[in-house]
Amino acid sequence: MTKDKTGEPTVPLQPLFDELGQHLARTTAENLKAHRTEKQLRAIADATLDAFASAVTGLEKLSPPEKALACKQGCTHCCHQTVLTDGATTLRIATYIRENFNPADRMLLDMRLIAYEEKVEKMTQSQRSMSQLACPLLVNGACTVHAVRPLVCRSFNSYDAESCKKQIFSGGSTTEIPAWNMPWLIGIALDKGLKDALVEAGYGEGDLELGLALKAALDHPEAAERYLAGDRLFARAAWSTRKP
Repeated sequence: MTKDKTGEPTVPLQPLFDELGQHLARTTAENLKAHRTEKQLRAIADATLDAFASAVTGLEKLSPPEKALACKQGCTHCCHQTVLTDGATTLRIATYIRENFNPADRMLLDMRLIAYEEKVEKMTQSQRSMSQLACPLLVNGACTVHAVRPLVCRSFNSYDAESCKKQIFSGGSTTEIPAWNMPWLIGIALDKGLKDALVEAGYGEGDLELGLALKAALDHPEAAERYLAGDRLFARAAWSTRKP
């Protein structure tokens, strides 16, 4: 046990994060191998998001934010970055859209996804990372799938909105943005755990670019069934296979 600047004892948290991710990987892989169903895939995605919320709340007292976070609705700087996610989360978002979007909103989303795909396919991976394109799910300063947004979106936070704007829109580094580390560390652990579980169960695409993956999921009403059957539905969205 170490001490912080005030002399108060602090608990080393990295082993907790590692175990959290490993536990998720073990249980998720076991459940998915036993039940390769759309219902199970949805439960896995929901359980991961619930685990994130519970872990952040439970560990906040051990490592609280230094001050109030600047994040609030209408502040969308972080929504102009490449969002990398996984197959289970992508399919969960697609289900949410089918269940909650009215026909007009769905049509507008489809149009944004088509435009996004056209722009991205003309870029190299490094160009995409620097493009500051708005997420197709962003509308009027708000995330339209906020309840089921990916782990990276939940983890991102900042003490200083102007720093976000400067680093993101001038091609700087997000590591320079002053932030509360706790959500980041939990998000990283759970993201790795979920992706490890999917690999273990036979679904190993690696990171998926959300915009392209979501378009593929929404283009096919039977997307979950195809994914579970081993169809490489998200091949074009696989970030690791895109040219640098």
